[in-house]
Amino acid sequence: MPTRPRTGSIAFAMLVGLIPAATDAQATARATEVRQIVTFLFQPGRTADAVTIYEQQLKPIYTDNPALRRFRAYREAESPEPLDLVIISSFDGMAGMDASNEALRRPRASGPSAFALYGTLSSLTQTHHDQFVEMLPALSDTATDGVGLTVFEYLRVAPDARTRFPTLLAGSIRPFEQQRKVYEWSETGRMLVSDGWDFVRIHGIRSLADWQRYREQLRNAPMGPQLEAMITARKTLILRRDSRLSVR
Repeated sequence: MPTRPRTGSIAFAMLVGLIPAATDAQATARATEVRQIVTFLFQPGRTADAVTIYEQQLKPIYTDNPALRRFRAYREAESPEPLDLVIISSFDGMAGMDASNEALRRPRASGPSAFALYGTLSSLTQTHHDQFVEMLPALSDTATDGVGLTVFEYLRVAPDARTRFPTLLAGSIRPFEQQRKVYEWSETGRMLVSDGWDFVRIHGIRSLADWQRYREQLRNAPMGPQLEAMITARKTLILRRDSRLSVR
């Protein structure tokens, strides 16, 4: 989603990949993956119209955008807050945002630009919420799209635990989780822009029952009390992927 001035309509920030230049003498490593997570609550009765704009008009634009690593959409399965659609765009580093906006604001011969389409979406939207997260490959599995549900667990940790938390994940929590294999995969990211969250953990699960079993096992694990002592707040969204809106 492009970044546009916050005047008159809802602003939509867009992260896009920075594709580093490489020469025969020196190859530049790929930038760390950054994801933009946008949560929409549409006007009553307008969700289908908004999804149609994504599917029929925006998806082809994103498909032609070489800077986009991946694009996914999710609908609510279980959520403590009202939402209609969650859009996640993945890119090679936050520095690619400007490059993406340049591409998305260009006029198109075959129809309106992405910026113009987001102006239309603004009129259908009641509220939207943007967050940016830097993924941590050392604390993540390779995610797949084949599972039934995806859990987004936002975590706020005590200020003195922000360094110790990733260490606990790597040394104790993830080995414990992988041994029990209650979920299919998990990813961890550090929040770059959010309303007070420090980390997000994303889990692919088969069912709601699996999520309950996972939480019980972790709570009763030897390192469970240590983990909970670090966490000062938690928000859990359980979503279902909308396969119509996938790019790459």
